[in-house]
Amino acid sequence: MRVQSYLTNALVLILIAALAYLPLINQIGYSHDDWYLMASARAEGPEVFHQIYIVDRPLRAYVLVPAYILFGQNVLFYNLSAWFLRVLSGLCVLWFLRMLWPVNSRWTLLMALLYVIYPGFLSQLNGIDYQAQMVSLAAATFSLGLTVYAFLEKRLTRRFIAFAFAVLTGILYLGLVEYEVGFELIRLLLLFILTGRVVHHNNRERFLATIKLWFPYSLITLGFGIWRVFFFESERGATDVNLQFEGLRLYPLQTIYHWSIQVAQDLLDVIFSAWVIPLAQLTSYIQFLGILCAVMSAGFILFIFLKRKADASYQTSAQVDVYHEALLLGFFASVGGLIPIAMVNREVSFPVFSRYGLVSSVGVTIFLAAILMGLKNNILRNSLIAGLCVVSILTQHANAVKQVRETSATDMFWWQVSWRVPQFEKDTTLIAHYPSVVLEEDYFIWGPASLIFYPEKQNPKNIQPGLFAAVLNSKTVAKVQARERQEYDKRKNIVTYKNYRNIIILTQPTSRSCVHVINGNAPEYSYGEWNSIQKMGPYSEIDHVLVNETPHTPPGIVFGPEPARSWCYYYQKADLARQMGDWNEVLKLGKQAFEKDLVPKDLIEWMPFLQAYAQAADMAHLTELAATIREDIYIASQACQTLNSMAGLSPNVLKTVDSLLCT
Repeated sequence: MRVQSYLTNALVLILIAALAYLPLINQIGYSHDDWYLMASARAEGPEVFHQIYIVDRPLRAYVLVPAYILFGQNVLFYNLSAWFLRVLSGLCVLWFLRMLWPVNSRWTLLMALLYVIYPGFLSQLNGIDYQAQMVSLAAATFSLGLTVYAFLEKRLTRRFIAFAFAVLTGILYLGLVEYEVGFELIRLLLLFILTGRVVHHNNRERFLATIKLWFPYSLITLGFGIWRVFFFESERGATDVNLQFEGLRLYPLQTIYHWSIQVAQDLLDVIFSAWVIPLAQLTSYIQFLGILCAVMSAGFILFIFLKRKADASYQTSAQVDVYHEALLLGFFASVGGLIPIAMVNREVSFPVFSRYGLVSSVGVTIFLAAILMGLKNNILRNSLIAGLCVVSILTQHANAVKQVRETSATDMFWWQVSWRVPQFEKDTTLIAHYPSVVLEEDYFIWGPASLIFYPEKQNPKNIQPGLFAAVLNSKTVAKVQARERQEYDKRKNIVTYKNYRNIIILTQPTSRSCVHVINGNAPEYSYGEWNSIQKMGPYSEIDHVLVNETPHTPPGIVFGPEPARSWCYYYQKADLARQMGDWNEVLKLGKQAFEKDLVPKDLIEWMPFLQAYAQAADMAHLTELAATIREDIYIASQACQTLNSMAGLSPNVLKTVDSLLCT
């Protein structure tokens, strides 16, 4: 393998990976499990990762602890680190493929490139939670490269050193992500291909030679397996080996049949659906910049591919061997990566469980490149290469746009909450709704809230946030209406006590609305408000907002700089002043907003100002504003009810309200 040729290919790979992942990386913030990880580390210190991961994957703490010491709360550094590790794994794939097929540089480059930008993996930009996963990926591919190197190396000392490091990095990657054990089948396949070049025309000897070579590497799987099954007790069902294999013990034939069907379905997903479904899901996020990056990358790859001289052996029988070896390695590596996933009752699905196809993506890209290698029609082949590159980069860029928008929506939501709420009463249970972010877990809510309002350690004995949360769904609605009591939960050693009798609702009904803090004594709802929010509204206790406390500012390193003080800023401050009964402050804020020509896009947000005008008997502004509100009957009826329930309004005001809003 020529060093100069490898370095050239490596630079091409790095450039394409940069175009695929880096253009928007500085605009992407926390998401998913990042929230509980960073909230816990902020409160407890980096050593908390040992307590969090001891329940399922203890080795991950040794990645997150030094990462947190280096990067702190800055998500950009984690995302750049994850990108670097992904590229490093791609370079390792390129390395062992070049050692395997040294004269096929352009095809091995294509295989490694497609692997790095594979569109079926959509969690690359979730750099905090996937930091350990990326380390595992780099370690696994490096371990495979060392295995090939050890086979080809003639000097005994170097062979032994390569073998030793292959085993160590193998144990490392499995300790971080046990379901990536499919890489061991790829190792076996690599050895099978290599022995086939030494042992000719005798399959039995070839199999025996392969097993003999692989046997020392079995220390990786056997060592980890023995520890996992007999010594480690997982507290999570998803990582409990005994629990996952209970079905095999009780119903062996049915379980094996189910696994086989699942592997077949997932195989179709990773080979074919990965190039269609994710992009279809992300169509609305496609931007011109993404199209430009995709077209530029595809054009550059084709230029490199076509300009490079055809391999000297292209017309020889050796090329046929490479073709068949690539098909063999690619297909069975694709299958091998999916078998462990099916055995733990998981499946590949986009976008949530795209990570389960990551091991198979190594095989998929080798397999697809082998199919392209066999095509005789150059126009068709080059068109397919360009198409795969365009789809991959367009998917990754659209996925980045999606995460940028979710980051922006999340940051804006919590900045508005900080404008509205000086402090929440400790142990309050929050129920929140964002317009464009799916809140799948309670820590998606209490995580950001804790970082703002209770960032310090709260309990000397447990990892426990200062605020709790409940996910907005039908079960939560039923529990709130039933006034259920405190609910204890311990997840990854983080203790929470959500209480359905102790809630406050934070809702942003639409992307055009501000955040609304629901006052259960006098709930107000936007026309676009969810029905489930309205069902729980009367139970939202505004007293959990402590109006006399010092306001808390969101940390900029997490939530970005304070947004421009547009309409929502004045609405939040006016709503806070209304809660305090300071109607003069509401009038003052209204005047400031109107002087800047700021008006709401959600009519319910006129309510604090409408009430202030009624309280001040400002008939001119009251009449003008009532005329605007009455355009929406739903909002007008709420305004009528609210104003008629206010104490101390003059008869003239009540008469005006009745004539303008109640008829």
